[in-house]
Amino acid sequence: MNIVIPYTPRKYQKYLHVKMKDKRWSVLVCHRRFGKTVMMINHLLMTALESKLKNPRFAYIAPTFKQAKSIAWDYIKQFSEKIPGVRFNETELRVDLPNGSRITLLGSENCDGLRGIYLDGCVIDEYANVNDRLFPEVIRPALSDRKGYCVFIGTPQGMNNNFYDMYQHAQKNISDWFYFKGKASSTGIVDAEELEKAKEIMGDNKFKQEFECDWVANIEGSVYGSVLETMD
Repeated sequence: MNIVIPYTPRKYQKYLHVKMKDKRWSVLVCHRRFGKTVMMINHLLMTALESKLKNPRFAYIAPTFKQAKSIAWDYIKQFSEKIPGVRFNETELRVDLPNGSRITLLGSENCDGLRGIYLDGCVIDEYANVNDRLFPEVIRPALSDRKGYCVFIGTPQGMNNNFYDMYQHAQKNISDWFYFKGKASSTGIVDAEELEKAKEIMGDNKFKQEFECDWVANIEGSVYGSVLETMD
């Protein structure tokens, strides 16, 4: 069966889809309005539809279940609704695909409730805000028996959190990990005039954090910000 998803990736999204398939673990630091949620929902759909495993299982995880629903549920329905035989479970935020694959949207607030599941692929969104125990205690074991993949995505929120630690880990383990930082000034996704208007309202530090993916710009009282930037 030839299934076409109504999704045309941008240049950077196309590049990232290729790179993510090449590595089991990926950390994507992307500016606001990059389109990372749309990209990752479609990456889950593509890998789920291509899977040859028995009863493949995939998940998109947000900090909370409510966020998962508000951020990603409409997208996953939009891009999968034309797939023949697709079924949606609104209560469980679950999509069942015709090859037996299942994609479920989850929240990290009750990570113990996710114990016992197995996964062939997973996306963790806004990783700086998820439960600290989620990946090491629950998701990493869930990916082990079938050697599934995981992608961590988000925008910087300082350096004292899971996301910064994972980005640093990826940089030191490039044989198994892929890492990417997408700054608005480099991608061209948001035009220059709009970025300047946003900076006027947001202020320089907040703008650098949200659009330039600066880990240290918005840390209040940071004396060594310019020095830390060179360590990125």
